[in-house]
Amino acid sequence: MSRERVLPPVGVLLQWRSDGLTQQEMAERINRENRVRDPELPTVTRSAVSVALHRADAADARDRYSAEIPWAPIAKEHQKSHLLTILRTWARVNRDDPTLPENARRRYENFRARLERDQQVIDYDPSAGFTLVARQPDDDGLIRRPAASS
Repeated sequence: MSRERVLPPVGVLLQWRSDGLTQQEMAERINRENRVRDPELPTVTRSAVSVALHRADAADARDRYSAEIPWAPIAKEHQKSHLLTILRTWARVNRDDPTLPENARRRYENFRARLERDQQVIDYDPSAGFTLVARQPDDDGLIRRPAASS
């Protein structure tokens, strides 16, 4: 007896990718649909979607936005930070991304205006995560660049 398929065919994943879904959104959609089909099916993770796309030579080749997000690696527990989302949006604005939703652009513009008003920038520390800090003369855009390694 064969196991019931948990992931949809790669073609479906590729269509969702072209529709603009992130790997996390794909995993959440799969899990919603699987719960309707069979509540006993295992939960699909973002990583499982990534592996499926990678095996099909269709891995997410999304830009890592190293100019706007110069810290690497970013700890797993900080990946869903609101400040990181703002930085990703900033990167998409800088690239004139036509798929950026207007409400995300507005949230970014409002946040950027608040940072300017309060003279703050975003900084990252692997143990503390993303924080707002007082702007210094050598800060760049919305961020404090990491100190150069010697």
